[in-house]
Amino acid sequence: MNYKDTLMWKEICEIPDIFSGIREKNADVMQSLVSAIKGGKATNFVAAARGASDNAMVYFKYVLEINTDYTVGLSAPSVITIYKGKINYANSIVIGCSESGMAEDVLEVLKKANEQGAITIAVTNDENSPVAKEAKFHLFCNAGEEKSVVATKSFQAQTFLLLWLATELSGKRSMLKRLEALTREFAPVFTQVDALTSEYAEKFKDMTNGFVLSRGLNYAVALEAALLLQETCYTHTRGYAGSDFYHGPLASVSKDTPVIIFCARHYGDEEMQSILRADQVKCIERMLLLKAPVLLVTNDCVLTGKFSRCNDALISFSEREEISVFAFALFAEMFACKVACLIGNDPDAPRSMERITVTK
Repeated sequence: MNYKDTLMWKEICEIPDIFSGIREKNADVMQSLVSAIKGGKATNFVAAARGASDNAMVYFKYVLEINTDYTVGLSAPSVITIYKGKINYANSIVIGCSESGMAEDVLEVLKKANEQGAITIAVTNDENSPVAKEAKFHLFCNAGEEKSVVATKSFQAQTFLLLWLATELSGKRSMLKRLEALTREFAPVFTQVDALTSEYAEKFKDMTNGFVLSRGLNYAVALEAALLLQETCYTHTRGYAGSDFYHGPLASVSKDTPVIIFCARHYGDEEMQSILRADQVKCIERMLLLKAPVLLVTNDCVLTGKFSRCNDALISFSEREEISVFAFALFAEMFACKVACLIGNDPDAPRSMERITVTK
């Protein structure tokens, strides 16, 4: 199957153009939302989501807590929908994320929060969906209809909106300028990642299990990459933060266990970069010591070529770590699509799955 004929690939190709449309569509509501948050007393967010949207929320937790004094807790919706828990959201900002806007469990969390007078936010790709209509503020992905079962452009759009919100709350003008520049600077990244994923999809097409690792801001990408491989290639792949991986899962690694590692360069703080790079080197060396096939995806040229048995995918993307997520997520999406097609799977029709998943 030719990957270029799939809906998944066609929607991946739309990603470079969606960011400017997001800003134009949401400029007014974003300013109103930020004013409401800053004018209120709440200092913590509660995030409700499932699947790829939940992974986007993991990113939001990191990027908001790193750049502001707000905290983010990830909701367990069944506490409300099944166990009828008496959670008090009155002093929280509750944000629900659902690409389709049809997630009943996310909807119930927003309803409970509204009953208690909390600020509520929805992030969806459908302005007329139940989740969008329930929230007091709606951030619209504006990514166009997503027809593929596997979320790609909507994940990127959600992540962009969440980074934008975190940036507005932080007041860091330099980051806002980088967001504004992302649209015109992303096209060359797309071309690079297309070439790299074609090379490494062929090398790793026989993987049936494995791990995807990262830390910090790109932990969300590790989770998303593992999910994409599960959905499209039916691999037994798990995503972990590198720090958690040493607490048990490491014992599963052998010469037959592919490990994909996303390592971002941290621009702007040399001390932090030194700490981050030392941690990344430790992780890579440990995997190679166990003779695992390693695919290193990075924008840090210091790491590439450092390890003789490592497959290096260097993306020339001189950006802040907060923005590297878009390039790394693109790699994960393209890689999964191409591997699926190489092994004869149709990524547009994953077995046992539906376009919209509704849970409560």
